[in-house]
Amino acid sequence: MNERTVSRAYGADDLGRPTVPAAVRRWKLWLLTVCGIYPTIVLLGLATDPVLEDLYLPVRLAVLVPAAAAMVWQINPRLQRHFGAWLTR
Repeated sequence: MNERTVSRAYGADDLGRPTVPAAVRRWKLWLLTVCGIYPTIVLLGLATDPVLEDLYLPVRLAVLVPAAAAMVWQINPRLQRHFGAWLTR
């Protein structure tokens, strides 16, 4: 691997100067996360309600929270990639 390739891998422009990524607006990231995660958790709750309705709330949450967290792990990066330009404006 030559020097130009290495510098490109670490975020440098054509002249070899390091580039600084644009700052993400925290309130926009929060809003995007809420808009992506809320429907996911609601749909997951509605889909599992017939099976879990007889269980106590802590037990239901013990099932729903890990499943929702796994979905967040998949959904958030995709939303951030899709809305990346908006997040930094």
